[in-house]
Amino acid sequence: MYLKLRRLMAVTLSPFPMKSLLIFAFSFSIFALPSFAQEETGESPPAGNTPSFAGKPIDQLTADEVLKLVRYSYTLFNRDFTGLLRTGFASKTPFLMSLKPESIRFIFDSPSQVIYLDTKNNSFALFEGLDGKAMQPVNPSKYAQEVRGTDVTYEDLAMRFLYWPNAKIVKLDKIKARECWHVRVLNPDGEGAYSTVDVWIDRGSGGMIKMNGYNSSGRPVRRFEVLSGKKFDDIWMVDEMRIETINPSTGQIKSSTRMQIKSVVE
Repeated sequence: MYLKLRRLMAVTLSPFPMKSLLIFAFSFSIFALPSFAQEETGESPPAGNTPSFAGKPIDQLTADEVLKLVRYSYTLFNRDFTGLLRTGFASKTPFLMSLKPESIRFIFDSPSQVIYLDTKNNSFALFEGLDGKAMQPVNPSKYAQEVRGTDVTYEDLAMRFLYWPNAKIVKLDKIKARECWHVRVLNPDGEGAYSTVDVWIDRGSGGMIKMNGYNSSGRPVRRFEVLSGKKFDDIWMVDEMRIETINPSTGQIKSSTRMQIKSVVE
């Protein structure tokens, strides 16, 4: 049943050549092909996680269903990857990213830190473990806090805005010659750095290409953009993304971090 569902999704949502089909799997850093996932890994997604958008033509998807499509891709893989956060010329922060059917983990060393997103039941649940201690829920006061001195925050890693309700499709747009949904979501609880987030999602694959986050005054404070992708074994993925922190008063870039996916852990 699930295999049939994935094949139907691939036909309905992926009209482009296979090489160009990129599905967003981890928050903002991973794109991968849903049509490969189960046959290659043998893993099953969480029970009861059948998406409501399955079988719908892309022109009939609502904004909330578009965001569900992005979230759904989280559940399709069982792989580990090495990565690097590069800030400025000298700062390099290596990490291990672990994608599982029910979770995504970012693992850092020196000091030991695990940031864990529970992806079961399409709900937002973010946890953290420090120095080998038990995982604890991340307090909302930390959502806007930068991770390891980079431009990436806790809520950026978890892509919290993908869970906000009542999304709206602003218009169809083109980014790098790709036809995209321009989706807008409003923060329902006031926590974190963003009051509004605009997301550009590739209509041919469900992959997120660009994101802008705005403060309560409507001024941009952070911007993400996919720079390049490559094939890791059987999966096409983003291997580099730029994350920029914007000065809301001037609109100028304050700092920038490159997030790179380096290799598959065998």
